Amino acid sequence: MLPPNSMGIVDYDSPSTARDIRIHDYLYVFAISLLYYDHAITSNQEIEYLWRRPKNRSSYWFFVNRYLAFFGNIAVSILGFTTLSSQVCKRYSMFRQALLIANQVVVCILLTWRIYALYGRSMRILACMIGSGAIMVTISLWALFAQKTATSENGSGCHVGVSNGTAIRLASAWEALFAYDSIIFTLTFLKTWRAQRDHAITGINIPLLSLILRDGAIYFAVMALCNLANILTFYLAGPFLRGSLSTFASSISVTMMSRLVLNLHRTADVGLDSVDPTSTYDSFAASYHLDDTLDIVSSTSVIYDAETSVRRSQSRRRRAHINDTTQSVLGGGRN
Repeated sequence: MLPPNSMGIVDYDSPSTARDIRIHDYLYVFAISLLYYDHAITSNQEIEYLWRRPKNRSSYWFFVNRYLAFFGNIAVSILGFTTLSSQVCKRYSMFRQALLIANQVVVCILLTWRIYALYGRSMRILACMIGSGAIMVTISLWALFAQKTATSENGSGCHVGVSNGTAIRLASAWEALFAYDSIIFTLTFLKTWRAQRDHAITGINIPLLSLILRDGAIYFAVMALCNLANILTFYLAGPFLRGSLSTFASSISVTMMSRLVLNLHRTADVGLDSVDPTSTYDSFAASYHLDDTLDIVSSTSVIYDAETSVRRSQSRRRRAHINDTTQSVLGGGRN
């Protein structure tokens, strides 16, 4: 039984505590199942686009993002469903939170890298993102310390209840991450919208949603929404359900980031550094009779391709006209 007021909050009712712990376990199992399921169904793409190709910085960071979560969650799962002493259980809780922070830091590094590439390696954008990221990491580390928690002896496994004050501290770390994801989404959406506008200048009407999917704005939006849902649990849920969506939010972030990097490596070996032509959907290439590549970052290459196409068409018409004239002259001479 949990000691009354051990965390400066209301007494615990044993049936409700057991229910919250059971819900927390279900949410955790669902989250890691999603992570490992996606890992399994994309393993062939990983082998084809990364392991069988020359390695670069983008490849190595992909492996860090993917396998830190993969092996880290194995350790968390084993310890989380093992009955531990109160002190060891609290240390396990700190380890789990540190793993979540590490996973999110890696994801944020990859997000920053992608934005840096999309904006033509702008040092101003990079400085802004690094500054924002440093603030986020500082808040996250601050949230790890001075926590007031208590373990539950209700049922098997290691389960830690979080006090109101600690919940607010932990929520601040996820709020900083949500703000960072929102900045990433905004920058990506603006860049994509400008690219769509540049395409319209050349008469190429590619739907905005397709470009958003291409640039990763949808990925970033999903990450941000999952983080927001987790933030709400710190304010609205009971002690043993506070942060119950942390593993889910982290798994979604890792999964989305892995998908984005895989898609980039499918079109170009440089992966996250891709700033030149990137693959469009085959249907658009077929509809507009274009090459399989378009530059969505800069309109320069698209305009150049359009002008080149016009010049080639004019050249073909001139050659056809010259041939027709020559044949007419020759035919008249023979007569």
